[in-house]
Amino acid sequence: MSPDAAQPSRLARWTQRTQALPRDARDTLFLLAVSLLLMLPLFIHLPGWTSALVLGLLAWRAALAWRGAPLPRRALIVLILLLAVALTLWEFHTLLGRDAGVALLCVLLGLKTLEMRSRRDAHVLFFLGFFTIAANFLFSQSLGTALVMVLATWGMLAALVNANLPAGRPPLRQILMSALRMMALGAPAMVVLFMVFPRLSAPLWALPQSGAQAITGLSASLSPGQIAELARDDSVAFRVVFDGPRPPDRELYWRGPVLSTFDNGVWLPSPGQRARAALAPPADLQFTGRPVRYTVTLQPTQQPFVFALDAPVAAPRIEGQQVQWLPDLQLITGRPLDHLARYTVESSPQFRYGPTRLTPALRADEALPADFDPRSVALGEQLAAQARAAGRGGGFVAQALLSRFRNQPFRYTLNPGTYGLRDGVDEFLFDRRAGFCEHYAQAFVVVMRAAGIPARIVTGYQGGRFNPVDDTWVVRQSDAHAWAEYWLPERGWVRADPTAAVDPARIDRSGATLASREPLLGMAALGPRDAALLLQLRNRWDALNNAWNQWVLHYGSNRQQDLLRKLGLQQPDMATLAALAIAALLVATAAGGAILALERRRQDPWSQTYALLRAKLQQSGIDSEASTPPRTLAARLRRVQTSGDTVSLQALQSAITLLLQLELWRYAPPRDAGERKTQWATLRHAVRRWRA
Repeated sequence: MSPDAAQPSRLARWTQRTQALPRDARDTLFLLAVSLLLMLPLFIHLPGWTSALVLGLLAWRAALAWRGAPLPRRALIVLILLLAVALTLWEFHTLLGRDAGVALLCVLLGLKTLEMRSRRDAHVLFFLGFFTIAANFLFSQSLGTALVMVLATWGMLAALVNANLPAGRPPLRQILMSALRMMALGAPAMVVLFMVFPRLSAPLWALPQSGAQAITGLSASLSPGQIAELARDDSVAFRVVFDGPRPPDRELYWRGPVLSTFDNGVWLPSPGQRARAALAPPADLQFTGRPVRYTVTLQPTQQPFVFALDAPVAAPRIEGQQVQWLPDLQLITGRPLDHLARYTVESSPQFRYGPTRLTPALRADEALPADFDPRSVALGEQLAAQARAAGRGGGFVAQALLSRFRNQPFRYTLNPGTYGLRDGVDEFLFDRRAGFCEHYAQAFVVVMRAAGIPARIVTGYQGGRFNPVDDTWVVRQSDAHAWAEYWLPERGWVRADPTAAVDPARIDRSGATLASREPLLGMAALGPRDAALLLQLRNRWDALNNAWNQWVLHYGSNRQQDLLRKLGLQQPDMATLAALAIAALLVATAAGGAILALERRRQDPWSQTYALLRAKLQQSGIDSEASTPPRTLAARLRRVQTSGDTVSLQALQSAITLLLQLELWRYAPPRDAGERKTQWATLRHAVRRWRA
């Protein structure tokens, strides 16, 4: 065997060093780990300097605990605090508000670890930790955040329990189980109070997001490449539950912003659209098929768009919002949707919409910027001339253009590269012929307008995927889509999706393979079994998130009334709900008091064994108090032994040995749990034999 083989590994040396640390150092490292866990979700929302500073402070404190070095002077801590305040003012221009306040809170927590010299300092750190846990929900109320915060609460409770335990080295498992038992005892009362606490309108946990938070999903403008970037985001946009059979994939067009103005390569809504918002649907909207009823749970977007299948029969009702129609069939709210929204809609996929004759508003949908894309404009004029020669109208031009997309070597790709702003459509149509849905929709609209036909771009989502775990239809950001509408005198506005002509599988997924239907999961590189397993796991996680959204984030007054009616309480008023909440609180308090009373009656096994030993010695005339340490009592027995008292010398020596073993087991226990348990059984048996 080589000399190196006899040396312990680095991991083994690190483990031995950790086990040899004093209790204060071990407890500090555990508290630092918990503090890092509860602040990790905040780092993605805070400035980079805040995260770096907090991580540096925690690492500094961990190094001091590991080496047993003294804490820094208070003047240095104050200097770092002043620097953090100055950086916060520079970043946010204020010390108030959510973002600035949470940034300072994280810095204060990190700094507090560097001046933790007493139990009072530890308790201040615990309070800061619990407050930081609550601050996480100011940014996100998702299921993932909640699970991480439950874990952080468990760790913080364990650290608090550990700080109040007597001297010695209590095992971490014992501390964690004590904290878990505390959480389990409080969970029933928490659930009952959550269910019966009176709700006035919006869900209690649907906290509004800051207006400075990044906007998610589609926006009110479109520039080339924007939806292609969004298509790489696999997060959920909204979930749908259909009351009956759902329409086929090719009819699942979830309407969002409608863009009519082409300005310097960017598509924008028609000017003045918001001023024409109305509560009633457009007068020229007619339905030719049976409506489909469904319920949408929309994730927060910081946008006013309400997504629904083309075309909704009536505007849905959203709690705390007023939904209005725009003239282009778009649904919007009065203010951005900054929390989870749930609404029920009826839509008819077969409909007719738009004026029957050309109006000044339609003339605006023929406009093109001057000197842009001359080859595309020439193509539109050529197709218009062919339509006139054939005695046909705009439908002929649209079909000719779709046939061009279908028969020529156009390619659907998420990575087409960059196109120019002025002649980007020309470059796409005649040179590279590779692009995403936005490129095809834009090219279609430009050519149609060049042919003198009103046309516009519609953005939204297309399709979705069924989750068999909870029977929901999940629409993700990766389903973001852009299509076109053009106007015909005899039909009104007509949908045209040039992407379907190039890549039909993008629109109709009924026959697609698993890998092609889930490209963003990387399933194409997996085997069928692995892909199916990955899809099943994602479906189960989506179902859990949906249940969390419905029963926690969206648990408002309506959901509460439905639940209480199922429990036998018909139409409970505010007084009844308040009485139920108070009753639940009283029951929880009484139950907690009873449990605490039982806990007080229970005695620590070590203290109980020590009491047996003291009682036996008291019978021999050797008095002691419960607070007398075993080593002090052993020293007293040695004095009795040297004085030649009538007590048996052998019994005294046995008692001294047992007292020292009790102290050793209590304050320097074996590190191995099995060995500790065996030694305790032997020691307890020896005390009982000596007492007999």
